[in-house]
Amino acid sequence: MRKKGIRRIIASAAAIGLVLSLCACSGSGNAPAGLEKMGAVTAMTREADSGTRGTFDDLTGIVSEGSGLTAAGSTEEVLQKVAGDENAIGYLTQDAADKSVKVLKVEGKSIDDKDYPMTRKLYLVNKGSLNDLEKEFVTYVTGKGQEIVEKEFEPVGKSKMFLSLKPKGTIRIAGSSSEAPVMEKLAKAYMAINPNAKVTVETSDSGTGINDALEGKCDLGMSSRSPKSYEQNLLTFTPVAKDRIAVIVPASSPLEDITLDQLKAIYTGKVTKWPDLFDQQ
Repeated sequence: MRKKGIRRIIASAAAIGLVLSLCACSGSGNAPAGLEKMGAVTAMTREADSGTRGTFDDLTGIVSEGSGLTAAGSTEEVLQKVAGDENAIGYLTQDAADKSVKVLKVEGKSIDDKDYPMTRKLYLVNKGSLNDLEKEFVTYVTGKGQEIVEKEFEPVGKSKMFLSLKPKGTIRIAGSSSEAPVMEKLAKAYMAINPNAKVTVETSDSGTGINDALEGKCDLGMSSRSPKSYEQNLLTFTPVAKDRIAVIVPASSPLEDITLDQLKAIYTGKVTKWPDLFDQQ
């Protein structure tokens, strides 16, 4: 009996040792295997006037981003740089992510889940009253045009029957790089219905789009962030789509999931090396 008891004790000790050894090898917390071999984080952000950056900071609770970040001037630049750097992380509009990168879960939620935590609306912005052409175009975008929106984003309303009165004129639209691609498709579809109209779309960022609309440099601005209180007093913001911000890493990254607190730690400079990420939990 004593020998059996001793054997049980030895077996239990060995099992405990194996568990401790496995924990030591896998790193802190729930860090995925391979993260400990990665280097310094290359955190890709957007320029200061980007609506995507403004929404990202709001959703993650960031008041001021860290100084060691790399700012990109467009959605395409974020995608290219993250795809080409094994230590990179970035964020962009859902529709822009492709197979060159991996879209992470956030707080355990896939980007297609209804309760995914990083969502926003895309807007058309105007100052004062719309003329007949502008009014008809906005009516098209928020009605019949939702069929086009639905192919890339979540629509804000149901498709409605549309009959154009074919007003003449030109509409210049400018702003958000997240919104511009779908707006170009909407403009093309509308001009096919109304050949008397010319609708141009220029890509910059949300801040520029809002300011251009305010200053009369464009007829309609595009914004991918919520309006500030003073902007609501000066401009009209019309929702045209619902979007989700994708958090991306290179396709080869061992990371699959990330929390809002971890994103905040990276983008405020608290975490600068990948192996330290799960020490923040």
